[in-house]
Amino acid sequence: PAGQAGIQPGDVITAVQGLAVRNVTELLAAVAALKPGMAAPLTVIRKNNQSEISVTPGKRQRPKIPG
Repeated sequence: PAGQAGIQPGDVITAVQGLAVRNVTELLAAVAALKPGMAAPLTVIRKNNQSEISVTPGKRQRPKIPG
């Protein structure tokens, strides 16, 4: 999914929808809050250059709970 969104190895994501993310926990929370099917901008640093990538999250699979 990251590759389909245009994210490349070595990219550093610094913001999701304009909100700064400082660590993996903040990044995961911001991405989890995105609505499936709705485009959202990610700010990335790639090879010392800042750029913006538009991503559209897909539908998430709900984990199966045993029992």
